[in-house]
Amino acid sequence: MLPYLFIYLSALAVDCIPVFAPPAWMLMMLLMFKFDLNPWAVVVIGTAGTVCGRMIFFTYIVPWVGKKAVGKKKEADLKFVGNKIFGKRWTTFVFVFIYSILPLSTTALFTAASLAKVKRVLIIPPFFLGNLIGDGFIIISGNYAITNFSDLYEGSFDLKNIVLMVVGLIVMLLFLFIDWRELLEKEKLKLKWRFWK
Repeated sequence: MLPYLFIYLSALAVDCIPVFAPPAWMLMMLLMFKFDLNPWAVVVIGTAGTVCGRMIFFTYIVPWVGKKAVGKKKEADLKFVGNKIFGKRWTTFVFVFIYSILPLSTTALFTAASLAKVKRVLIIPPFFLGNLIGDGFIIISGNYAITNFSDLYEGSFDLKNIVLMVVGLIVMLLFLFIDWRELLEKEKLKLKWRFWK
């Protein structure tokens, strides 16, 4: 029972961090193999930890850190993006659900949603479902691949992790450096390198 608690707490802790950290699914997979755990239980418990971590991030960390790290102009830009993305209930649900299935960092998504003051009830349910499916697919298929094809799979785990981290970093940088108001209103791509002003 204690290893499952480790999975929950590690997923929660990783998803509270406002900068890039190892993806929760990677820690879940490592603990699953270390303690020989049931992959289905790992998916459910890990997803619960991820959702709780993102709720803490959304509710407490972004409002506190955002005001200290991001300038007023960039905060206004992120609020504008958040209001555009999270405008209607059904589009919000579909967007968050699809984004959560992908193995990308949701830090930028939750940062924009928090700054736009989106209601948690609009973002948490689709995030839970999408994350459950996305992480479930990664963990179940990873478990199958490692237990059945360990020779072929060996060494690719590190490369995959690096690629996912780079893609996640690019997505986060897009949210920070693109002038979203200019892009969405005038359809012009403009970069703002000094996002803290």
